[in-house]
Amino acid sequence: MPLFEFYAPLPFYIGAAIFWSGIDVILVIKILYVLANIFTLLGAYFLGTRLFGRTGGWVTAAAYTLAPYRAVNLYIRGALSEAWAMMALPWVLLGIVLVVQKQKGGVWVLLAGLVTLLLSHNLTTLMFIPLSILFGAVYWLMYNWKHLKTALPQVFRLAGSYLLALGLSAFYIFPALAENSFTKIEQIFTGYFSYQNHFLYLRQFFIPNWGYGGSNWGPDDGISFFLGYGQLIGLALFGLLWIKRLFQQRRFTPQLVFYASLGGLLVSSVFMTLLRSKPIWDAIPLLLTIQFPWRWLSVGSLMLALLCGAGISLIPRKGTRLLLSVALILAILVNAQYFKPESYMEDPTGLYYTDPDKIERQMSQILPDYIPATMSDTQQPPTEKFLVPAGTEQHVELIIDRGSQKLFKTTFLTPVLFNPMIASFPGWKVEIDGQEVEWSSDGQQGTIAVEVPGGEHLVSVYFGDTPIRSASDTITLLSIIGLFGAATYVSLNSKRQRS
Repeated sequence: MPLFEFYAPLPFYIGAAIFWSGIDVILVIKILYVLANIFTLLGAYFLGTRLFGRTGGWVTAAAYTLAPYRAVNLYIRGALSEAWAMMALPWVLLGIVLVVQKQKGGVWVLLAGLVTLLLSHNLTTLMFIPLSILFGAVYWLMYNWKHLKTALPQVFRLAGSYLLALGLSAFYIFPALAENSFTKIEQIFTGYFSYQNHFLYLRQFFIPNWGYGGSNWGPDDGISFFLGYGQLIGLALFGLLWIKRLFQQRRFTPQLVFYASLGGLLVSSVFMTLLRSKPIWDAIPLLLTIQFPWRWLSVGSLMLALLCGAGISLIPRKGTRLLLSVALILAILVNAQYFKPESYMEDPTGLYYTDPDKIERQMSQILPDYIPATMSDTQQPPTEKFLVPAGTEQHVELIIDRGSQKLFKTTFLTPVLFNPMIASFPGWKVEIDGQEVEWSSDGQQGTIAVEVPGGEHLVSVYFGDTPIRSASDTITLLSIIGLFGAATYVSLNSKRQRS
């Protein structure tokens, strides 16, 4: 099945690179989770420091890195792609802040964050990109409210960064959007996986009923959606200090407006998890692809962490600010109890393995949503490497056996309808003795079938391009060229200014 046509590939590209160095696959998986934790902490710290000062940065980093929803993704759901997407979120906002502040390297930080997000998890991208644009608009207005006209180049840099990030990710994004109708993707939006079955109730944010189960209809889920006592204390502190500052200044300053916008983004994210938001989900068909409304907590956790940091920045006295920061971080550290596995396995190879045949058999049953639409729902993963009509006198030798390429040496007495047992999907090419031939879809198996003449022949089956894939690859290639061109221009311009 064309898994990486639809499943965001970046964590697995990096994992593959590490695996090729000879490291055990289980250790590779652990390294990928460790990287997610490290860069989540760093991104949240740098973002919080840039917005709220060093003490606010530490509080933001603690509140986001130790958000209970991150523990759910890491230790309960094992959601590597979502963990990487959450890692990218603070870097995207940090890039926006740096660009608006005209800091060197801001565009590169924003690009790196956006590309990491786009290539790590589609659904987090869908939720976060619109909110990041709102964040950027409010921050730009707040930062430049006295000289908006002269700050227009910042808007073009921000817009250009988003467009360039989309171009760099086009090789994956556009084919995934254009060709998902060729798979059974629609079945993951119905039944248990329908968004209607997974709305939260407000009280679930305040109850630390931790569990290692699953999500169900109603408030009694097997997993927790607790926001964290430390984070909730930080939110309450922010609210009190924000109101106090408003009464002291008797007007809405740009800082207070920006902080209020963070609160608005938090409320919006949390609201989208609640049953009361169902009319919005019903009205926007694209939202059904998110499946679980509680996924909005990935965005909400970041906004909540930022508000914790903002609250610290509103404390005027340095000593008091430092004391409350330490107290708040200690309260947040209580969440560390959630960052642990339910149990340990003596033999993890039952779940983590590299044998291609086992992957072929097992994963097709675990992820049926990516199986091509030509195959029936009851189709079992094939045990044969090829099929020919019963009673055919034949000799078939499988010379190359890869996920994206098969090479057979066939010897038939008469022409034979040969089935290489590959699910039919756009892009597959078949060559006989180096000449491309047409293939048809076997209606019974939902697989490729091709007429092979009698005699000895080499039959090659490989996964090639379609028009949308070729166009998307071209866009990515041009974006890479544009990226290097821009980097060269900036470098040369900096040298001229120094000289």
